[in-house]
Amino acid sequence: MKRQQLALFIGLGLSALSATTLSTTVLASQASDPQTVFNQAYQSYLAAVKAGENVQQTAKLAYTSGKAVYGKSDDNTANLAINYAKAIKGYGDELYEQRFALYDEAHTILAANHGKQSIETVDALLGKANYTTSAYKAANFLEEVIGIAKTQNNPKFVADMKLEAATLLAKKFSSKKYREAKNYLEEADEYYQENLPENSLERIKADFLMASFAEGRKRYNQAIERLNRIVTVFDSNLNFDHSAELTAHSKLVGLYEKQGKSEEATKHCLAIAQMVPWKESQEQTPLYRVNPKYPVNKARFSTDGSVVMEFEVDAAGFVKNPKVLSSEGGSAFEKSAKAALEQWRYAPKFENGKPVSAISQVQLDFKINRH
Repeated sequence: MKRQQLALFIGLGLSALSATTLSTTVLASQASDPQTVFNQAYQSYLAAVKAGENVQQTAKLAYTSGKAVYGKSDDNTANLAINYAKAIKGYGDELYEQRFALYDEAHTILAANHGKQSIETVDALLGKANYTTSAYKAANFLEEVIGIAKTQNNPKFVADMKLEAATLLAKKFSSKKYREAKNYLEEADEYYQENLPENSLERIKADFLMASFAEGRKRYNQAIERLNRIVTVFDSNLNFDHSAELTAHSKLVGLYEKQGKSEEATKHCLAIAQMVPWKESQEQTPLYRVNPKYPVNKARFSTDGSVVMEFEVDAAGFVKNPKVLSSEGGSAFEKSAKAALEQWRYAPKFENGKPVSAISQVQLDFKINRH
């Protein structure tokens, strides 16, 4: 088999190992030729990616058997390490360290083979930035990525990497790297607005993140403007519902309620109701909620409580007529639960194309921090 650069895959799935893949793996492990072992392992990996099953296990086998064939310094080994890192699912320090180690291995190989400023290192650097626990290191890795992007004579690529950096820093290190994230985002957003159509994916992503930054600074009107632009883009360009549009509507409900503009929020409650069918068999998810206040007179007793309530969601998504079905802890919890629930907003039930009232239930739990 002629050596080829192995492909990198993004967004891989994970499920239990099937009997078919297991038998293939066993046969591969029994083969004496390392090249044959790798060939079979890599084909199993490609099949797993296509099927969306067993990707983590097959990616690991492809990586370990490929490393035996290509050695520790080959680009293919680096690409197999990245494939394996992307295939690992789950949370926790150990898994994060495992991913980081794989990305770090890949970066070391690719930087040695192509140079530290080479485009080949970008994917590995982004992986390292995503899985380091250090905000300082993450910012440095991302600065390297943007520096590399600037050498490519491609302004959009630079903007895309700035948006990537802003998104990662805002998600994982906002308390320490807020200013860097904000600056990257504003620079990317400026380029997108000047050079891309309003319905481009990049502009929509930038609008969402700009809205989040604005909301965090309590600049609700700015956040609302961005989210309404997303809604308008989907209304104008698509004849089907999209999860991003649903998210924008949901965020707008909360923002309008924070401003006390319940009637404006109602428009978006109704829009969501038309997109998402009412499910009688399960508890409805509120679009906007106010947490109940823990009763002061219960604090000195360190008492937990819970309240199960039934209520009506009217045709505009307001909560009406809340009733206590059961409770633990006493009437103070019931009073607090009712006061909070009356401020919640829901997507109403639709019947025959029109919003109608419907009955739902919810349990509110009260727990005091004993530490």
